[in-house]
This record gives sequence, structure tokens and C-alpha cells, in this order.
Amino acid sequence: MISKNAKKTKLKPENNRKRIGKSLFFLAIAVFAIFIFRLVWLVTVNHVGSTNLKQNATYNFQSTVSVQAKRGTIYDRYGTAIAVDSSSYTLYVVLDKKQTDVNGNKLYADKSEFDKITTFLNSKLGIDKTLITQQLNNKKASQVQFGTKGSNISLQKMQELQKAADDEGLVGIGFISNVARSYPMSNVGSGFASQFIGTAANDGNTLVGSDGIELAYNSILSGKNGVETYQKDASGHPLPGTTKVIKPVENGSDVYTTLDSRLQEQLETLMDKAASDSGAQQLSATLMTKDGQILATTQRPTYTPATKNTATDQKYFTWNSLLFQTGFEPGSVMKTFLMASALDSNKVDLNATYDRTELKVYDATIKDWDINEHSKFLLPTIVNYADGFMMSSNVGMSRIEQQMGYNTWEQYLKKFKFDMRVRTGLSGEVASSLPAANAVSQVQSAFGQGIAVTQIQLLRGWTTFANNGVMLEPHGISQIVNPNENTSLTVGKEVIGNPVSSSAISKTLQLMEGVDTNATYGTAYTALGDAEDNIPANSPLIQINGNPAAVKTGTAQIAAPGGGYIQGAESNLYSMVAMYPASNPDFIMYMNIKLPTKTWSLHYISRVVNPMLTLAESRKSEIFQTTSVDKAGKVKIADYSNENPGSVTDTLRQEILQPVLVGSTTETGVKIVKQSISSGTSVPANTRILLLTSGSPLMPDMYSWTKEQVDQVAKWYNLKVTYSGSGSSVTKQSVTAASSIKKGQSLTITLGN
Repeated sequence: MISKNAKKTKLKPENNRKRIGKSLFFLAIAVFAIFIFRLVWLVTVNHVGSTNLKQNATYNFQSTVSVQAKRGTIYDRYGTAIAVDSSSYTLYVVLDKKQTDVNGNKLYADKSEFDKITTFLNSKLGIDKTLITQQLNNKKASQVQFGTKGSNISLQKMQELQKAADDEGLVGIGFISNVARSYPMSNVGSGFASQFIGTAANDGNTLVGSDGIELAYNSILSGKNGVETYQKDASGHPLPGTTKVIKPVENGSDVYTTLDSRLQEQLETLMDKAASDSGAQQLSATLMTKDGQILATTQRPTYTPATKNTATDQKYFTWNSLLFQTGFEPGSVMKTFLMASALDSNKVDLNATYDRTELKVYDATIKDWDINEHSKFLLPTIVNYADGFMMSSNVGMSRIEQQMGYNTWEQYLKKFKFDMRVRTGLSGEVASSLPAANAVSQVQSAFGQGIAVTQIQLLRGWTTFANNGVMLEPHGISQIVNPNENTSLTVGKEVIGNPVSSSAISKTLQLMEGVDTNATYGTAYTALGDAEDNIPANSPLIQINGNPAAVKTGTAQIAAPGGGYIQGAESNLYSMVAMYPASNPDFIMYMNIKLPTKTWSLHYISRVVNPMLTLAESRKSEIFQTTSVDKAGKVKIADYSNENPGSVTDTLRQEILQPVLVGSTTETGVKIVKQSISSGTSVPANTRILLLTSGSPLMPDMYSWTKEQVDQVAKWYNLKVTYSGSGSSVTKQSVTAASSIKKGQSLTITLGN
């Protein structure tokens, strides 16, 4: 070709070679220039057509992953774990015949092995053989699972199954790890405060609480996931030292309850026996300290993690907590509040006598229990009011209510806050209901009918009896520990009022002790004794180390679905409140039994109450020991304007603050309009914050408030306040708590210590 070209151009061969060489040289430079330009373009633009080269490179050599936050642990008061994060496993079988190892060995289940796998899964996990066969013969699936019985497998069970499969030479069986929640204290038998603690389950990405503390404190327990990046080699393995934190993980806070695990375990065991002995539809019991710490609480029917999926098969089972999610007519235990109120208002002379034959109230006839249950008087018909209380006379308590007048009795019901939810921070608390606007219901409320309350409202009211007339808020949480900041928020006493005087409480406790010790009138005094509970004949039924307690028994009719009350023998709610020691209680216990099917006996309750109070008394030094805090955390106040008062109150209690609603909350559409601490302010735990509602003006119970807090309400309502006495907190107020007030009204406050 060169020769032909030379002839054509008439160049000598040597010159032609030079020309061709130059052409090739410049062609090579052009080609290299194009490559260099393209390379610069790719580096600069990072795109080829619609393909983003930078993203592809990052995907190949760098990974961005979400770091799962650890859900906080729920503990008892001493640090025994109640609810913890764990792993559960889901079993699967591989059917895809492409799945082999590097040596070509199969990693899938062959059809010839299906019968062996079916027998294995049926015998080890109880999975239905028909389901197994259907799944294994699913020709469209590369991998199959086996429903609920093939899921939520524990680590120990998974390891046992894996070894058994290997021993039998079964191939293709594997396990997927899932984040799960474990309840170690519930695995021993009858649950562990199950409806109170609640449960959390995996929603596919993270654990979410579904009821109880797990639900109410979900945002506190959950934490926030983090984000990390790392570089990887060609095989996809992370390169050491290349991990970078883009967003740090915030693990959930740990929640310490007020529960005592030893007391709780004993209560669960005792309640199993009480349920079996009584054959009742439902039972519930709660033990609490004088300052409102819930030490143990449970109900029947209940559930454990092992029985959760079949819990609803139990007759009369409810997921609701009977402690705060169910309202009921409490019966004669309500007489404790009636008597304390009457004594405080000087509306009863305990030595005065009355005829308890019957009492007509409009179209209703009120009779005492001996006539109602036995159709004859078992005790004298002329008694004094002290004896009437001890024998639980409905007629006597109704007469006292009439002497007080319902307006006065209603004021005391509101002082004891039976018109307000407790708002401990737990979700789903139901509202109570004061008596209807008719004389019959109002009188009947004196003995606990015609009024609906919750158990936690009763327990809140009874703290007044253990604290010389001062009422405290119950709580089930003792501490919240933030592991990210290493800080703690510790719950302190929360004084919420002073409904009655200490003298009224002292006299009522004496009468309650008489219920246990009075051989003639005491409804908790036993002539026969109880050999099973080591209670001798002719002695108090409730005894702790040989000492009586302050007691009130109760029998309440149960509302029928179609109106009226359920009729028939044993068709009642039986209950008891017991406080120990009798004169200055440290512990309060309440228990009730609904519709027993066996012949009623108060021993069903005493056999639970006696050992519980005895064990609590033996552990008193531990229970009341002061909790030390290394580093106290703080809470940042938000703006609560236009928020629902109840929801905000729950949130603030979860944050370990002490909210006080000022103004009515029962009117439609009530919102928060002002707050005593401005948003953005950081405050320590147990700080009292006042929240003004848009409802009608009501006088709050200012007992234990500071002068500054009184001044805040005075400013909101334009009150004229006069102070007397010296001291740092309010001891008396001239306007009754829960009463309506007008702007510009005068108020006298007594300060003391």
C-alpha cells in the first residue's frame, strides 16, 4: 500500500514513510485527547447518560446503614428486669434449587425430604401437617415459612431445633433473626403485672408498645435510630477504621417501676389460688405505700408471654387494666370517705343512735345487708353511728349523708377528686361519674352505689388516711434513666390536697380498726377463725404479725346491661381495703372479687391480704429507703397552649413533673390557655406546673403551694389575696377547693410549714 501511495503521490518511499508516520502520530494524539477529555468529563459530571457514576461507586465501595436504637428496659424498683430487648427467630425452609455452596452441595430441601421435614416440624413445633405440606409444595416460592407456630422462637429453642435438624441430616432449614421483647419475670407462671406492664411487639422495623407501660411510655422507651457509613472491599466486607457516624443513635431510656418483684410474685401466686377457690369472673388487687408507690398489682384473668395469643379464649378476659381502665360502683368501701367527710364537717355524732330498720328516700327503700341477704335482723336495730359504720349499715350512712346535705357531700367528693382522673401517665384511663341529679342516687352514693369510680381513684383517696389528711398522687414509675446523657429523673412525693383534717382521719381509722376487732359489729371479725391462714377463732380476720389492721369491707350490686342490677345470690362485687399499721398506715391494699361462683367467704380476700401486708411489713426498710441519684436530669417545658388538658397532664407525668389543672376540665372543648412556666425553660424533676384551662373558674386545692404559685392563680383570676402566718407553703385557704369562684373574689391564705 505504501508503494502504491508513493507512486500516486510521486514521493520517494522514505518520504512517504515519514508522512504516514506523522499522520499516525497526530491520530494517536487525537485519540488520547478524546480519552483524556472523556475522563475529565466523567470525573467532573459523574454521569453516563442517565447513570450516576458517583452513586454507583458509592454503592459498590461504601454503605450507609441505619443503626437500630435499643429499646429501654423496664425494671422493678430495685433493678430486676421486667421487660428487655431480645431476639426471636422465624423458621424457614429453602426450596430454590439454585441455592448451593461453593463446593456445589445443596442448601435447599429436596422433594424427597418433605415427609421427614413435615414430621420434624410437627413434632418439634406443633405445626399442622397440612399447612407444612401446602407450604413445601408451593412451586412459586423459593423459600417458605409456617405461620405463628413457626415464629417468635426463642434463642434457646432455635439452637435446639438447629442441632436436631443437623442430627437428622435435614438440609434447607434456616432461621431469620427478629428484634423481640422478652418478659423474664412472666416466664415463671402466672404473669407479672401483665395488664399493668403491657407488651411491645415488632412492627417490622422496630418494637412498639401496644398496652400498659409499654404503650404509655413508648416514646421514652423507643429512642431514635442512628445512621452510619462505612467503606467496603470488593467482596462487600467492611474495611476496618472506615465507619463514620452520620447521625448518632439515641437508645431509649430505662424505666424503673415502683413494683417490688418479691411482692409482685407472691401476689400472682395468691391470686391464682383466690381465683380457683372463688370461681369468680374477675379479681383484682393492688398494694400501695402511704406515699402512693404501687408495689404490686394484678388481676384475673391475665396472661403470660406464652399464653398471650390465646388469652382472649379465657372467659371474662380483658386487655384493659382493672386498676384504671374500668369504672364500677365500689360499694361499702366508699363509706370510709363518707365518714371522714362527716367528721370533718361536724355533721355526725358517733354516739347518737338511729333506727336502722329501713330508710325511705322517695320511691326507694334502703335496707341493711342482714335484711337484704338473710331476710332478718342479725344485729340490734337501734345502734349508734360508730357501730353502724363498723357493721356497714347502709341506713346509717344514708342518714349521715342526709344530715350533711348533698351539696356538702359533693364538695368532699370533689376534694377527694372523684370527679377527676388520676392521670398517672398511663394510657386509656376512664372517667369517673358522680351521682346523678336525683336524691336517690345522691343518698346511695354514701354507700357506694349510684357513683362510678376507678380503683386508682380509691387508692388516691385513701392516701389521705395514711397521711393525716394530706392526699398524694399514686404513681407506678420510680425513675427514668437516660443512658445517652447518663442522667436520671426520680419521682418524689406529689402532694395534691388536704381534703379533711387529721382529727377526722384519726377517728375514721379507729372505726376502721373496729371493723377488724369489734366482736359484735365488726364485719372483718371472725368467730370461726381460718386454719388455712392461721387465724384463730374469735379474732380479727386481718392480722399482720398478730396485729389488726384498719379495714373496711364492701359489697356492691353490679349494674345489669339492660338497666337495674344483677339479681341472685353471690351476684355482687365483694371488696376490702386494709391499711397497716392501723393508727398510722404505711401500706394500703385494696382487693375485689366480682361474681364468685362458689359460696362467698371473706377468706378469699383475707388469704391474699394477710400474707401480702406481712411481707410488705418485713420489707419496709428496703421499700422506704431513699434512692440516690448521681446526675439529676432536667425537663424542657413545651408550649401547651390550645392543647387538651388531660393529654398534657399525662405527658407531664411521664416526664416526672407535677401538673395542676386550674379551672374546669369537664366542659366541651376545654383547652389549656396559660401555663405558669414558660416554654423553653428547663426544670428539675417533680417541679409543679400550673395549667389554666378555658373552662369555668374553679378554686384549686392550694395545700403545700408556694406563695408565688398562689400569686399566679390570683393574677389569672384577678383574686384579692390576703396572707397570714409565716412559712414557705400554704396550709389553709378560705375558699373551698373545687368550688366555683368569680374574678375579683377575696381569698385568705395561711402560710406555714
